[in-house]
Amino acid sequence: MTLTTEINALLGNILGSNHLLVLAHLLTCDSLEDVQKTLAKKGIHDSAETQSTYRNPPAPGTEIPVEWHDSLDMNILNNFEEGEYVGYSTNNKYIYAVIVEEMPGQSGPYSLRYKIEIGEDEPIEVSCLDLYQFKRQKKPERKGSSAASTSADTSCMDMVPLEGAVPHSSKPSTTSSSSTRSSPASLEEAKMEIDKCLKEIWTLPEEEKHKAIKRLYLRWHPDKNLDCIPLATEAFKYLQNQIAELSKGKGKGQNTGSSYSSGRSDFRNFYDEWNQEARSHHRNARDGFSRSNRSYNFWTHNENVPRPNKEEAQRWRRQARCDLDAAYKDVSGASTEWCLFKVHQAVEKSLTAAKYKRDGQHPTSSSILSLAAQVSLYNLKLRVLPQIVRNLKALGVDDKKTQYPNCHPFPHIPNEQFKPENELLALESASELLSLVEEYVN
Repeated sequence: MTLTTEINALLGNILGSNHLLVLAHLLTCDSLEDVQKTLAKKGIHDSAETQSTYRNPPAPGTEIPVEWHDSLDMNILNNFEEGEYVGYSTNNKYIYAVIVEEMPGQSGPYSLRYKIEIGEDEPIEVSCLDLYQFKRQKKPERKGSSAASTSADTSCMDMVPLEGAVPHSSKPSTTSSSSTRSSPASLEEAKMEIDKCLKEIWTLPEEEKHKAIKRLYLRWHPDKNLDCIPLATEAFKYLQNQIAELSKGKGKGQNTGSSYSSGRSDFRNFYDEWNQEARSHHRNARDGFSRSNRSYNFWTHNENVPRPNKEEAQRWRRQARCDLDAAYKDVSGASTEWCLFKVHQAVEKSLTAAKYKRDGQHPTSSSILSLAAQVSLYNLKLRVLPQIVRNLKALGVDDKKTQYPNCHPFPHIPNEQFKPENELLALESASELLSLVEEYVN
């Protein structure tokens, strides 16, 4: 107890006698796991862990607090993944929503529609122009760039998109390079983006056009781009000028047979309202967080909100396919246990891929049966997964029994315990499972 007494003295004797005994036990621990077990036995829990465990994601349909309005990404070309938490604009307020599915049969980047969950009995169908992703953390700045000043000016626009998300206008693609939409690196690039957006927007019906113009206006508003005011200010001026020209029936493309509508919308009447919204977004968000010395990052403060990771899901799906191909090569060999083990690996990785597609998290369960039960809730087509896995288990698919002699009665070993005729049956069931997961992930 001498050491514990000395430590307590260095701490200003803040530990009571009951906690001195706990400290004595901690000094005998050999690992962090031992420390956690010791603390748990004494009823002492990690406050951060407890807070994370009991903090639920915001309920769909509840209003997004004003301090998070500035975290809503005004970019119109974001892609949305099934299960993703987003903001939904309705009745002059923003509420939390969850993407259910993209509706088929839509054409054009601004005409896409989604079904979303907002806490009502049934999902509702809405325009992509009413949906907002929450901004991701900025990309780290490249060192040694020859355009260092330009990079610094545009850093605020370099938001990391949802993993696996691609712009509406370029999907689908399974390549990682296409999953990241680069931000303008110069004023000229910003102007090109603005021109391209306006050309599409001006073909929309009046109500949709108004929504799209508002978002483009807020995207480039200097008050929402304080980290790159010079670029944003010039791009913002250019945007206003182009809107004015198009509203008069002029502007780029008007005399070249373009598909611009002939409407004469004057959006200047809304500029004061939109300017006020841009200022309030910043004021309600950044000021409050700077006073509390907290970083302004929606995802840091909402760790339990699902973040689908399609790229990681694709990675696990690819390896699952490789494992299954390897299992096929063991058919009719002398090692049925290895064929069934590889089937297990393929199934486990397939289910893990579905988990990443759903919420971006690695599974906590090591049992393929419990994991299949969880994944089966993600989509109606996945409801059969638990039964498929039960059939596989009955055929001998297991990660332990196929490998370790102590899982069988003495003196038997795994190589002697499995029927060769089960190989093809297991492979067929695993192929069915993987195909269902591939359809969900893709």
